[in-house]
Amino acid sequence: MTPEKAPAQPHASTTLFIVRHTDVHNPNDIFYGRLPRFGLSDLGLEQAERTAAALAGEPVSLFYASPQLRARQTARLLTEAHPGVPVRVSRLLAEVRTAWQGKAHSELEPFHFDFYSNPLHETDETLQALWGRVERFVGRVRRRHAGETLVAVTHGDIVFIAQAGFLKMPLEVRSIRRGDFYPGKGSLTRLVFGPDLSETYPLEISYYDPNGRDKKWSQGWRAL
Repeated sequence: MTPEKAPAQPHASTTLFIVRHTDVHNPNDIFYGRLPRFGLSDLGLEQAERTAAALAGEPVSLFYASPQLRARQTARLLTEAHPGVPVRVSRLLAEVRTAWQGKAHSELEPFHFDFYSNPLHETDETLQALWGRVERFVGRVRRRHAGETLVAVTHGDIVFIAQAGFLKMPLEVRSIRRGDFYPGKGSLTRLVFGPDLSETYPLEISYYDPNGRDKKWSQGWRAL
């Protein structure tokens, strides 16, 4: 008699850590955007070590990184706590595309770095375009890596649009330019998704900044 086949078990939850890259060597204080050769500073190397320590106990199966050098360097440093775990580059995690790149920070300060409301070129990305990239990336990794734990290293506004979008906040500048909060360098945003791939929103969104000075966020995980 042939034994009955056990019913297939649903995938466990999928965990995605979205990490902002760490500090960058930028002696001329410019908005570097997607410009090449902007790597991590000495401070950035130290920050990456603390972020790696915060992730050391997680069962990470794969790292993803933005194509920009600073993100790839951060991801490689994070793998030191997970030897043998590979890093893949995804253009969906790239820095925002804007013609403001290369401008001095002093030129952007008068409008609080809101280049979304002040585009210089028709190809400048909108917040909706950023959210579209985030949705595609998250949907892709959830399908390919269901039940696993992943890390994605990207950029500040990408982190913030992910937080805003998955918290169902309006996709407006005020959602990602809140004066009291911005994702710190080397900070971690944790999204935990259930096994149902038709469900867009995560079961949990939490945040931890192991390099921060604000005790609210630097002492461990807190729900957003």
